[in-house]
Amino acid sequence: MQNFPNTRVAAGYLGRLVKEVYQGFDAKSLSQRVQEVLDKLESLQSKLESKLQELEKNKGTLEKVFLEDEIVSPLHSANVALRQIRLPKIEEEEGGGNNSTVKEDPLINFFITEEIRKYITPKENRIGKINLYGTEKVYNTIGHACVLYKNELQKYMDYDIGSYCDDDWNLAQKLMLNGCDPLPRRRCLTRASKVYQKPYPINESLWKLPDDRNVRWSNYRCRNFDCLQSKNPKRGYTKCTGCFEMEKEKLKWVTNSSLSADFMISDVLKIKPGEIRIGLDYGIGTGTFAARMREQNVTIVSTALNIGAPFNEMIALRGLIPLYVTLNQRLPFFDNTMDLIHSTGLMDGWIDLLLLDFVLYDWDRILRPGGLLWIDRFFCNKKDLDDYMYMFLQLRYKKHKWAISSKSKDEVFLSALLEKPPRAI
Repeated sequence: MQNFPNTRVAAGYLGRLVKEVYQGFDAKSLSQRVQEVLDKLESLQSKLESKLQELEKNKGTLEKVFLEDEIVSPLHSANVALRQIRLPKIEEEEGGGNNSTVKEDPLINFFITEEIRKYITPKENRIGKINLYGTEKVYNTIGHACVLYKNELQKYMDYDIGSYCDDDWNLAQKLMLNGCDPLPRRRCLTRASKVYQKPYPINESLWKLPDDRNVRWSNYRCRNFDCLQSKNPKRGYTKCTGCFEMEKEKLKWVTNSSLSADFMISDVLKIKPGEIRIGLDYGIGTGTFAARMREQNVTIVSTALNIGAPFNEMIALRGLIPLYVTLNQRLPFFDNTMDLIHSTGLMDGWIDLLLLDFVLYDWDRILRPGGLLWIDRFFCNKKDLDDYMYMFLQLRYKKHKWAISSKSKDEVFLSALLEKPPRAI
């Protein structure tokens, strides 16, 4: 340690060093974790004392089940919890300077469930090698809002490794929709229908309801695809009414409509003949847009959430590609790669303008120069139309189509076909 002229200066130096090293360290979570371990040990002590009194009174012996369930298991749990407490690892800077930094992995002490802690702990490469990403560790990520849903996430991650997961996809989706996204991976086996059947061949599956036996229906109000028909008021979902009725779906984007905001696929593809090959359908549906585009030799990935109905299963069983993402998430595509982005039914007049701004810029990121953005029947209140039109036009895309139609007395539809400019630099 350096020689200081007096102890006050030395104390000041140490105080600054401790503050720097422990800055950002979650002392509250550490304290909670220690308290949890102490509570477990206190409970264990209480059980032992009670059992000893019972044995002295009845002159009995300790049962194996009691030892295993009430003593060994809690003791092991407390031991594991104590050993998993992460304290800041102080590393000296190169050159032997006085400055030190803390290498603390965030959130480790916040969660109780061992499997979550194992997941978010960075995984160092074996034998200190640099991996193909050029890093020394792999960091598994979870959404920042997971800390707000600690109990729900711990329930989701509480399972026996290698055994079957609970049938809890609805809990996972609740976490995702509330910002705990991405979720941690799990080391349990996903359940499937016990009577799963071979899917229909692609020449049949595009326009045929799938076999009911290929869906696990336990977390839905309906128990088969016929129940999902729009005429059933107890179908369990409100968005995309009629999406499970193939005769109605066959009419979309291929037949003329009296509504000027309805564009046909054939008219859109004529604008860029031969250039539209891959794209993203960002909305709520059962994959009909992707099915129609497949008939035009265009590959479309369809975003889907299972809000009240098995939208993901339906899309996949039709032989199409569902992408299970929420509005919270940055799209998992690289920059300038998509020929087309189509959006309908998901983002309407409820969406916050700042959120829409982030979404539009993310679409712009993945859409290639010359790619098309198809806003399909976006609806909002008439008084909000100017705000939303500004949002869609702010990126200065070229207008190919633009139409506004009345939806009701107070609401309007807006459809637009816009082309991303080159922006060469």
